[in-house]
Parts: sequence; structure tokens; C-alpha cells
Amino acid sequence: MKLTKEEKIALLNKKAKPVNPDAKWIQIAKWNEEHADALADYMVIAMRISSALKEKKMTQKEFAAQLGVSPQALTRIMKGRQNLSLNKVRQIEKALGISIMTIEKIADKTSKEMSV
Repeated sequence: MKLTKEEKIALLNKKAKPVNPDAKWIQIAKWNEEHADALADYMVIAMRISSALKEKKMTQKEFAAQLGVSPQALTRIMKGRQNLSLNKVRQIEKALGISIMTIEKIADKTSKEMSV
């Protein structure tokens, strides 16, 4: 007897164990969903760092030492699990000679208007 797709799903659901709502994988999945936009930005950062490391023939371990962070911290940066301060971004840019992000500086109109 051949089962339909719906019958197979019903059978699997019947056999499935209840999921622990506090399971670590569920917490990670929720966090990833809530931070999807930021994770996309971290992916771009990680790709730029990775490309620069390959170009310079430098290992992540060597780069971590140059930044003054542990290899584990650099791994978290590369996986998007480490929040980066602006200072750390600038330090990465300077060490690799790359641009990770650009900040457009806007002239302060208030100070110009006050000097008139």
C-alpha cells in the first residue's frame, strides 16, 4: 500500500516526540529569525574578512592574534555571533587594508547657522 504525502506526514507527526520549547536549537532558530537583517550584514563582513585573509595568505588564528582577540572570538565574528563595536570594525579595516562599512558624515547645519 502506497501512502500519500499527507498520510506520510500524519504518520510522522504521530511518531514524533513532543519538542522541548526550551531546546537550544529552538532558541538559536528564534534568535536567527529575529536578527535576520543583522545576520545578512555580518555575512557581508565575514566574506570581506575572509577574502582579505586569503589575499594576504593569513590564517584566522594569525589575524585573531593581530587583533588581540581569541581565535574563538574571531570565529564568533565570522559567524555573526559577536557584536562589533565601531572601534573593532575600524581595527579590522586597518589591519586588513579593506573597507567594511562607510559612514556618511553630514555637516552640522546648526553650527553653521549659529556662526552667521
